[in-house]
Amino acid sequence: MGWSSLLLTAQLSSGCYEGFVGDAMTDGASETGTDPTGDATATATATATATATATATATATDTSEVEDTGGGDTTGGGGEVGSDGSEGTTDGDGDGDDGSSSDTGVVEGSAGCGMPLAIPTAEWVPMTVEAGGMMRDVFVYLPEGYDPLRPYPVVYQFHGCSNSAERQNNNVPVHDHSGADAIHVRGRAIASCWDTSPDGSGVALFDAMVPAVETQWCADPTRRFATGYSSGAFMTHQLACRRGDVLRGVASIAGGQGGSGCVGEVAGLLIHDIDDPMVGISGSEAARNRLLEANGCDAAAPTTPTEHEPCQAYAGCDPALPVVWCQTSGQMHSRQDGRAGPAFWDFLSSLE
Repeated sequence: MGWSSLLLTAQLSSGCYEGFVGDAMTDGASETGTDPTGDATATATATATATATATATATATDTSEVEDTGGGDTTGGGGEVGSDGSEGTTDGDGDGDDGSSSDTGVVEGSAGCGMPLAIPTAEWVPMTVEAGGMMRDVFVYLPEGYDPLRPYPVVYQFHGCSNSAERQNNNVPVHDHSGADAIHVRGRAIASCWDTSPDGSGVALFDAMVPAVETQWCADPTRRFATGYSSGAFMTHQLACRRGDVLRGVASIAGGQGGSGCVGEVAGLLIHDIDDPMVGISGSEAARNRLLEANGCDAAAPTTPTEHEPCQAYAGCDPALPVVWCQTSGQMHSRQDGRAGPAFWDFLSSLE
Protein backbone atom coordinates (compact mmCIF):
# COMPACT_ATOMS: atom_id res chain seq x y z
CA MET A 1 0.00 0.00 0.00
CA GLY A 2 1.69 3.19 -1.13
CA TRP A 3 0.87 6.75 -0.25
CA SER A 4 2.09 9.63 -2.38
CA SER A 5 1.57 11.90 0.60
CA LEU A 6 0.47 11.66 4.21
CA LEU A 7 -0.81 14.48 6.39
CA LEU A 8 -0.54 14.00 10.12
CA THR A 9 -2.18 16.26 12.65
CA ALA A 10 -2.39 15.41 16.34
CA GLN A 11 -4.03 17.37 19.12
CA LEU A 12 -4.49 15.92 22.59
CA SER A 13 -7.36 16.71 24.90
CA SER A 14 -8.50 15.30 28.25
CA GLY A 15 -10.68 12.26 28.98
CA CYS A 16 -12.36 10.60 31.96
CA TYR A 17 -12.51 6.86 32.57
CA GLU A 18 -15.66 5.66 34.28
CA GLY A 19 -15.05 1.91 34.50
CA PHE A 20 -16.05 -0.85 32.11
CA VAL A 21 -18.78 -3.41 31.66
CA GLY A 22 -18.26 -5.88 28.84
CA ASP A 23 -21.01 -7.42 26.76
CA ALA A 24 -21.18 -11.03 25.60
CA MET A 25 -18.20 -12.58 23.84
CA THR A 26 -17.81 -15.86 22.01
CA ASP A 27 -18.16 -17.98 25.14
CA GLY A 28 -20.75 -15.76 26.78
CA ALA A 29 -18.24 -14.02 29.06
CA SER A 30 -18.48 -10.42 30.28
CA GLU A 31 -16.14 -8.08 32.11
CA THR A 32 -16.40 -5.61 34.98
CA GLY A 33 -13.75 -3.47 36.61
CA THR A 34 -12.09 -0.06 36.62
CA ASP A 35 -9.26 1.52 34.70
CA PRO A 36 -7.25 4.77 34.97
CA THR A 37 -7.34 7.96 32.98
CA GLY A 38 -5.17 10.94 32.35
CA ASP A 39 -5.13 14.49 31.07
CA ALA A 40 -2.68 15.70 28.47
CA THR A 41 -2.39 18.51 25.97
CA ALA A 42 -0.27 18.60 22.88
CA THR A 43 -0.28 19.75 19.29
CA ALA A 44 1.78 18.38 16.48
CA THR A 45 1.67 18.77 12.73
CA ALA A 46 3.66 16.89 10.17
CA THR A 47 3.47 16.53 6.41
CA ALA A 48 5.29 13.64 4.74
CA THR A 49 5.61 13.09 0.99
CA ALA A 50 6.79 10.12 -1.06
CA THR A 51 10.11 11.87 -1.55
CA ALA A 52 10.60 11.61 2.22
CA THR A 53 10.63 15.37 2.79
CA ALA A 54 8.73 16.84 5.69
CA THR A 55 8.24 19.83 7.92
CA ALA A 56 7.03 19.54 11.46
CA THR A 57 6.32 21.53 14.59
CA ALA A 58 5.38 20.10 17.93
CA THR A 59 4.67 21.36 21.41
CA ALA A 60 3.50 19.26 24.29
CA THR A 61 2.79 19.38 27.99
CA ASP A 62 1.77 16.49 30.19
CA THR A 63 -0.11 16.75 33.46
CA SER A 64 -1.17 13.10 33.68
CA GLU A 65 -2.91 11.80 36.77
CA VAL A 66 -3.52 8.09 37.20
CA GLU A 67 -6.05 6.33 39.39
CA ASP A 68 -4.99 2.71 39.11
CA THR A 69 -6.95 -0.20 40.50
CA GLY A 70 -6.28 -2.52 37.58
CA GLY A 71 -2.65 -1.66 36.90
CA GLY A 72 -3.11 0.46 33.78
CA ASP A 73 -1.94 3.76 32.35
CA THR A 74 -2.96 7.01 30.73
CA THR A 75 -4.14 8.01 27.29
CA GLY A 76 -5.09 11.42 25.93
CA GLY A 77 -7.59 12.22 23.15
CA GLY A 78 -8.11 13.93 19.76
CA GLY A 79 -6.22 14.22 16.42
CA GLU A 80 -5.98 12.53 13.04
CA VAL A 81 -3.75 10.63 10.64
CA GLY A 82 -4.69 10.47 6.98
CA SER A 83 -4.68 7.17 5.07
CA ASP A 84 -5.43 5.98 1.58
CA GLY A 85 -8.75 4.57 2.73
CA SER A 86 -7.95 1.02 1.76
CA GLU A 87 -10.06 -1.69 3.35
CA GLY A 88 -8.04 -4.54 1.89
CA THR A 89 -5.88 -7.09 3.66
CA THR A 90 -2.53 -5.94 4.93
CA ASP A 91 0.15 -7.70 2.94
CA GLY A 92 2.81 -7.06 5.56
CA ASP A 93 5.20 -5.47 3.13
CA GLY A 94 5.69 -2.23 5.05
CA ASP A 95 4.53 -0.04 2.15
CA GLY A 96 6.97 -1.37 -0.38
CA ASP A 97 9.47 -2.88 2.06
CA ASP A 98 9.33 -6.65 1.98
CA GLY A 99 10.29 -6.78 5.64
CA SER A 100 13.43 -8.73 4.95
CA SER A 101 16.93 -8.14 6.20
CA SER A 102 19.81 -7.28 3.95
CA ASP A 103 22.54 -9.76 3.09
CA THR A 104 24.68 -8.14 5.78
CA GLY A 105 22.10 -8.94 8.46
CA VAL A 106 21.14 -5.28 8.98
CA VAL A 107 17.41 -4.78 9.48
CA GLU A 108 15.76 -2.81 6.70
CA GLY A 109 13.43 -0.27 8.24
CA SER A 110 10.00 0.80 7.05
CA ALA A 111 9.22 3.76 4.79
CA GLY A 112 8.90 5.99 7.88
CA CYS A 113 12.59 5.72 8.72
CA GLY A 114 14.19 9.13 8.37
CA MET A 115 10.96 11.07 8.87
CA PRO A 116 11.43 13.91 11.36
CA LEU A 117 9.90 13.46 14.80
CA ALA A 118 6.67 15.44 14.95
CA ILE A 119 4.85 14.17 18.05
CA PRO A 120 5.79 13.90 21.73
CA THR A 121 7.54 10.78 22.97
CA ALA A 122 6.93 8.70 26.11
CA GLU A 123 3.19 9.47 26.11
CA TRP A 124 0.13 8.22 24.28
CA VAL A 125 -0.73 10.45 21.33
CA PRO A 126 -4.20 10.05 19.76
CA MET A 127 -4.61 9.76 16.00
CA THR A 128 -7.26 8.55 13.58
CA VAL A 129 -6.92 6.21 10.61
CA GLU A 130 -9.43 5.31 7.96
CA ALA A 131 -10.46 1.66 8.09
CA GLY A 132 -13.43 0.03 6.43
CA GLY A 133 -14.82 3.40 5.35
CA MET A 134 -14.72 4.82 8.90
CA MET A 135 -12.32 7.08 10.79
CA ARG A 136 -11.02 5.02 13.71
CA ASP A 137 -9.24 6.04 16.89
CA VAL A 138 -5.63 4.95 17.32
CA PHE A 139 -3.09 5.82 20.03
CA VAL A 140 0.66 5.83 19.40
CA TYR A 141 3.42 5.66 21.99
CA LEU A 142 6.95 6.44 20.81
CA PRO A 143 9.74 5.55 23.24
CA GLU A 144 11.72 8.25 24.97
CA GLY A 145 14.81 8.99 22.90
CA TYR A 146 13.09 7.80 19.72
CA ASP A 147 15.62 7.61 16.87
CA PRO A 148 14.04 8.11 13.40
CA LEU A 149 16.83 6.06 11.84
CA ARG A 150 16.44 3.02 14.12
CA PRO A 151 13.87 0.37 13.07
CA TYR A 152 11.77 -0.43 16.17
CA PRO A 153 9.56 -3.43 16.80
CA VAL A 154 5.90 -2.40 17.00
CA VAL A 155 3.48 -3.79 19.58
CA TYR A 156 -0.21 -3.51 18.64
CA GLN A 157 -2.34 -3.66 21.80
CA PHE A 158 -6.00 -4.74 21.92
CA HIS A 159 -8.06 -3.80 24.98
CA GLY A 160 -10.62 -5.69 27.00
CA CYS A 161 -14.32 -4.82 26.85
CA SER A 162 -15.34 -1.44 28.21
CA ASN A 163 -18.24 0.98 27.90
CA SER A 164 -15.91 3.90 28.55
CA ALA A 165 -14.90 6.30 25.79
CA GLU A 166 -11.33 5.65 26.99
CA ARG A 167 -11.58 1.87 26.69
CA GLN A 168 -8.18 1.65 24.99
CA ASN A 169 -6.72 2.02 28.49
CA ASN A 170 -7.98 -1.44 29.46
CA ASN A 171 -4.71 -2.97 28.26
CA VAL A 172 -1.69 -4.67 29.81
CA PRO A 173 0.85 -1.78 30.02
CA VAL A 174 3.58 -3.46 27.98
CA HIS A 175 5.14 -0.07 27.21
CA ASP A 176 6.11 0.25 30.89
CA HIS A 177 8.53 -2.63 30.37
CA SER A 178 9.92 -2.06 26.88
CA GLY A 179 11.89 1.05 27.80
CA ALA A 180 13.43 2.73 24.76
CA ASP A 181 13.10 -0.36 22.57
CA ALA A 182 9.62 -0.41 21.01
CA ILE A 183 6.80 1.57 19.46
CA HIS A 184 3.35 0.78 20.87
CA VAL A 185 0.01 1.26 19.18
CA ARG A 186 -3.47 0.90 20.66
CA GLY A 187 -6.64 0.67 18.65
CA ARG A 188 -10.10 1.37 20.01
CA ALA A 189 -13.01 -0.95 19.25
CA ILE A 190 -16.13 0.59 17.72
CA ALA A 191 -18.32 -0.96 20.42
CA SER A 192 -17.51 -2.04 23.96
CA CYS A 193 -15.80 -5.22 22.77
CA TRP A 194 -13.87 -6.09 19.63
CA ASP A 195 -15.50 -7.42 16.49
CA THR A 196 -13.28 -10.48 16.19
CA SER A 197 -14.82 -11.96 13.04
CA PRO A 198 -12.32 -12.83 10.27
CA ASP A 199 -13.51 -10.01 8.01
CA GLY A 200 -14.76 -7.69 10.74
CA SER A 201 -13.92 -4.17 11.84
CA GLY A 202 -11.16 -5.34 14.21
CA VAL A 203 -9.11 -6.98 11.47
CA ALA A 204 -9.80 -4.00 9.18
CA LEU A 205 -8.41 -1.64 11.81
CA PHE A 206 -5.23 -3.69 12.17
CA ASP A 207 -4.83 -3.70 8.39
CA ALA A 208 -5.04 0.10 8.42
CA MET A 209 -2.80 0.65 11.44
CA VAL A 210 0.21 -1.23 10.07
CA PRO A 211 0.84 0.97 6.99
CA ALA A 212 -0.18 4.13 8.86
CA VAL A 213 2.46 3.47 11.51
CA GLU A 214 5.18 2.21 9.20
CA THR A 215 5.01 5.16 6.81
CA GLN A 216 5.21 7.70 9.64
CA TRP A 217 7.73 6.14 12.00
CA CYS A 218 10.76 3.91 11.76
CA ALA A 219 9.53 0.34 12.25
CA ASP A 220 11.04 -3.11 11.84
CA PRO A 221 8.59 -4.94 9.52
CA THR A 222 9.96 -8.30 10.66
CA ARG A 223 8.95 -7.68 14.29
CA ARG A 224 5.27 -6.81 14.40
CA PHE A 225 3.61 -8.04 17.59
CA ALA A 226 0.08 -8.14 18.99
CA THR A 227 -1.04 -8.31 22.61
CA GLY A 228 -4.50 -8.48 24.10
CA TYR A 229 -6.61 -8.83 27.23
CA SER A 230 -9.95 -10.68 27.29
CA SER A 231 -11.89 -9.47 24.22
CA GLY A 232 -8.57 -8.10 23.00
CA ALA A 233 -7.02 -11.54 23.51
CA PHE A 234 -9.64 -13.04 21.21
CA MET A 235 -8.81 -10.27 18.73
CA THR A 236 -5.10 -11.02 19.07
CA HIS A 237 -5.59 -14.71 18.29
CA GLN A 238 -7.83 -13.95 15.33
CA LEU A 239 -4.95 -11.88 13.97
CA ALA A 240 -2.47 -14.64 14.83
CA CYS A 241 -4.58 -16.86 12.59
CA ARG A 242 -5.62 -14.52 9.78
CA ARG A 243 -2.53 -12.31 9.77
CA GLY A 244 0.07 -14.85 10.77
CA ASP A 245 2.03 -13.83 7.68
CA VAL A 246 2.18 -10.26 8.99
CA LEU A 247 2.84 -10.79 12.70
CA ARG A 248 5.97 -12.24 14.31
CA GLY A 249 4.51 -13.07 17.71
CA VAL A 250 1.56 -12.59 20.07
CA ALA A 251 0.94 -12.49 23.82
CA SER A 252 -2.47 -12.70 25.46
CA ILE A 253 -4.27 -12.97 28.77
CA ALA A 254 -7.80 -14.24 29.51
CA GLY A 255 -8.90 -15.08 25.98
CA GLY A 256 -7.93 -16.96 22.88
CA GLN A 257 -9.59 -19.56 20.61
CA GLY A 258 -7.83 -21.04 17.66
CA GLY A 259 -9.55 -19.86 14.51
CA SER A 260 -9.59 -21.64 11.13
CA GLY A 261 -8.24 -20.92 7.69
CA CYS A 262 -5.04 -19.64 9.29
CA VAL A 263 -2.01 -18.41 7.36
CA GLY A 264 1.61 -17.99 8.38
CA GLU A 265 3.19 -18.88 11.72
CA VAL A 266 3.61 -16.88 14.91
CA ALA A 267 5.23 -17.42 18.30
CA GLY A 268 2.88 -17.15 21.26
CA LEU A 269 2.67 -16.65 25.01
CA LEU A 270 -0.70 -17.18 26.69
CA ILE A 271 -1.79 -16.47 30.27
CA HIS A 272 -5.11 -17.63 31.70
CA ASP A 273 -6.40 -18.12 35.22
CA ILE A 274 -8.01 -21.45 36.01
CA ASP A 275 -10.48 -19.63 38.30
CA ASP A 276 -11.58 -17.06 35.68
CA PRO A 277 -15.39 -16.92 36.04
CA MET A 278 -15.98 -14.77 32.96
CA VAL A 279 -13.88 -16.30 30.18
CA GLY A 280 -13.34 -20.02 30.35
CA ILE A 281 -9.78 -21.25 30.08
CA SER A 282 -10.79 -23.53 27.19
CA GLY A 283 -10.59 -20.59 24.77
CA SER A 284 -6.94 -20.01 25.59
CA GLU A 285 -6.28 -23.75 25.51
CA ALA A 286 -7.67 -23.89 21.98
CA ALA A 287 -5.42 -21.04 20.86
CA ARG A 288 -2.44 -22.68 22.55
CA ASN A 289 -3.14 -26.04 20.93
CA ARG A 290 -3.36 -24.48 17.48
CA LEU A 291 0.02 -22.82 17.98
CA LEU A 292 1.56 -26.04 19.29
CA GLU A 293 0.52 -27.89 16.16
CA ALA A 294 1.43 -25.11 13.73
CA ASN A 295 4.85 -24.55 15.33
CA GLY A 296 5.85 -28.21 15.46
CA CYS A 297 5.89 -28.43 19.26
CA ASP A 298 5.72 -31.66 21.24
CA ALA A 299 2.70 -31.20 23.49
CA ALA A 300 3.41 -34.46 25.32
CA ALA A 301 7.04 -33.70 26.22
CA PRO A 302 7.98 -32.17 29.59
CA THR A 303 7.84 -28.36 29.58
CA THR A 304 10.55 -26.01 30.84
CA PRO A 305 9.87 -23.33 33.48
CA THR A 306 10.61 -19.75 32.43
CA GLU A 307 11.72 -16.89 34.65
CA HIS A 308 8.08 -15.76 34.88
CA GLU A 309 6.45 -18.28 37.21
CA PRO A 310 4.23 -20.23 36.47
CA CYS A 311 4.98 -19.93 32.75
CA GLN A 312 6.18 -23.06 30.97
CA ALA A 313 7.86 -23.29 27.54
CA TYR A 314 6.96 -26.23 25.31
CA ALA A 315 9.60 -28.53 23.86
CA GLY A 316 10.21 -29.38 20.22
CA CYS A 317 8.89 -26.12 18.76
CA ASP A 318 10.57 -24.51 15.79
CA PRO A 319 13.31 -22.45 17.51
CA ALA A 320 11.93 -19.30 15.91
CA LEU A 321 8.36 -20.09 17.02
CA PRO A 322 8.29 -20.80 20.76
CA VAL A 323 5.03 -21.37 22.63
CA VAL A 324 4.74 -20.50 26.34
CA TRP A 325 1.75 -21.36 28.56
CA CYS A 326 1.08 -19.62 31.88
CA GLN A 327 -1.79 -21.11 33.89
CA THR A 328 -2.44 -19.10 37.04
CA SER A 329 -4.91 -19.56 39.88
CA GLY A 330 -6.79 -17.22 42.18
CA GLN A 331 -6.43 -14.21 39.86
CA MET A 332 -9.92 -14.51 38.39
CA HIS A 333 -10.42 -12.27 35.34
CA SER A 334 -7.85 -9.62 36.24
CA ARG A 335 -5.25 -8.36 33.75
CA GLN A 336 -2.48 -9.45 36.11
CA ASP A 337 -0.38 -6.47 35.01
CA GLY A 338 2.44 -7.28 37.43
CA ARG A 339 2.90 -10.67 35.78
CA ALA A 340 1.63 -10.05 32.25
CA GLY A 341 3.50 -6.80 31.55
CA PRO A 342 7.05 -8.10 32.01
CA ALA A 343 6.21 -11.59 30.72
CA PHE A 344 4.73 -10.17 27.51
CA TRP A 345 7.70 -7.93 26.80
CA ASP A 346 10.40 -10.42 27.74
CA PHE A 347 8.82 -12.99 25.43
CA LEU A 348 8.24 -10.66 22.49
CA SER A 349 11.62 -8.98 22.74
CA SER A 350 13.31 -12.39 22.58
CA LEU A 351 11.92 -12.95 19.08
CA GLU A 352 14.44 -11.88 16.46
